[in-house]
Amino acid sequence: MTTANRPVVLGIDEDRGNQGKLAQAFNAQGLFYRFITDRKKVQGGIKQLSPDILMVFGELSSDFVIQVLDQIAADVSSATLPIIVVAGDISDAQFVTGLRTNVVALFPAPFDTSSVLAVKGLYDELHSRPGVVKGQGDAKLLARLVDHIRRTRRAGFLTIDPRTPNEGRAVFSRGKLERATFLGAGGPDALKAILSVPRCAWTFSEVAGQAGDGAGVVIEVGDVVSGETEVAEVVVGEAMPEDEPLAFEVSLPRASAPPPPPIASSPSPVPAPNPSAVQLLLVDDDEAILRMFKTLFIKHGFQVSTATDGQLGAEVALTKPFDLVLADLNMPHLDGWGLLRLLREDFRTRELPVAFISAHDDYRESLKALNAGAQAYLSKGTRLDALVTQARKLLEPRQNALGLLASGAPFTLQVAPVGPQWMLQRLAELHASGRLDARDGWAVYALFFTDGVCTHCSAQAGKYTAEGERAFNAFVASKNAEATWTPGNGAAPQNLHLPTAVLIERACATLNENERRMRESLMVSATQVDVNQDLYAVYCQVGPKQWLQAAKLICEDKLSPRDIIANHDISPVDVEETMKDLIRRGVVTLRKA
Repeated sequence: MTTANRPVVLGIDEDRGNQGKLAQAFNAQGLFYRFITDRKKVQGGIKQLSPDILMVFGELSSDFVIQVLDQIAADVSSATLPIIVVAGDISDAQFVTGLRTNVVALFPAPFDTSSVLAVKGLYDELHSRPGVVKGQGDAKLLARLVDHIRRTRRAGFLTIDPRTPNEGRAVFSRGKLERATFLGAGGPDALKAILSVPRCAWTFSEVAGQAGDGAGVVIEVGDVVSGETEVAEVVVGEAMPEDEPLAFEVSLPRASAPPPPPIASSPSPVPAPNPSAVQLLLVDDDEAILRMFKTLFIKHGFQVSTATDGQLGAEVALTKPFDLVLADLNMPHLDGWGLLRLLREDFRTRELPVAFISAHDDYRESLKALNAGAQAYLSKGTRLDALVTQARKLLEPRQNALGLLASGAPFTLQVAPVGPQWMLQRLAELHASGRLDARDGWAVYALFFTDGVCTHCSAQAGKYTAEGERAFNAFVASKNAEATWTPGNGAAPQNLHLPTAVLIERACATLNENERRMRESLMVSATQVDVNQDLYAVYCQVGPKQWLQAAKLICEDKLSPRDIIANHDISPVDVEETMKDLIRRGVVTLRKA
């Protein structure tokens, strides 16, 4: 949302007394400022405003600030936002200088209008920060640092006395200790030993916010962009220069690493997963139908959640890892088609199997025209037991893949029917060790796992290479890859330091942000609008009524958004939302001249 170095600032303060004056002062200095006073509305405010920087008013040790930071850190889409804390006690400021995300500065309270320019200056310098903070101190200072990491729900890598025999390491995710090593000890015992060191040099490297973080996966579309997932191509970014700072300060071999040793040919089988009920999401505006289908599927052993329209269905789909969505096509507010588009444009739900279910056979031809990524069309007129059988059939690709993983033998499979994220999640859940080699039309990937933790990922696309999280993100975004799993104890230089589940969350957040920026940039620079007439005909029947007038001007009269705003009584917000909806549904494709 930043335009011309005019950052958007969201203030979070339970005391609204001073906020009105602050808002005026910020806006007078060219900073767009809004505030909220209800701690329960933090995520809602972030999603609505899309701020560039947050300001939280209160002591770091207060329940208010801790709860606010907890909400921000819990959502991967907001966890990387920079935060200024305005407090009476700013002694923790020494722990945040140099960091780019989460708490990046502590300003003394009370914060008055004369300090507004300091916020602008801080924002301008964030891009040049290394994402690392260093210092020296005694055990008491180190304990304060760890307490700060916990209270601010920060993710990162703490090292003491790096590159010495006394080096100690601790990895934190959302403020919680993930693992630690020190003088032969591990876990909490290692952290306790680290905190007892009389005096040491320490370094904390944040997981997010490094220079170039998340930039290794580039969504390239040439001159075309649309809502279809098949359009965007994934290209691995160029290799990092040798002098670029590491994401984590860890001991590395002085010489180049040798090739990975051969993997054992007769590994122990991976333990089979515990059987669990299929998680099914039913979406239908007819509550009687919902009750009937819910009873039916529960009878057959499914765990069933429900939603009464497409928008609510998309929100529910993010609450837990569903195995399958069955959605009605004809619903008010947001139909099944719109629901599918929302699920497919979000990397968190992009791999979720979706089947349409409808009482109207005339939707069959429309469904073929959409070609939008649904797995099946099921008729409500189908015999109920047969409907359950058809739903189970949609789960077979993943069940077959689970059988291969549980066998303990090497195998090769097509990743697209199960999804790269699903594959990574299952390897983590099974505590699998081995090597996953994959290839799609753009790159070759190599991923190494130890007890379910992905410790190394590399990717090669022509002359371009990527390592670590950049390569991991590229694999998550891969399409139509073929993968070979070789179980065993293979090894490669470690370049990933977080649990696999956290890496997947971060990859989804990065890829979603890349695609959002891509779409919004073309909204401004596009000079040609191509219309899929078949999809537009369907849109006229089932699209949101409040946007049909603007859709007609765009698709039939071929007017640009600028011309519509200038010559018609339609708000700019409605024009923008209509265009985004048309792109998301694949009705419109934007091109540059």
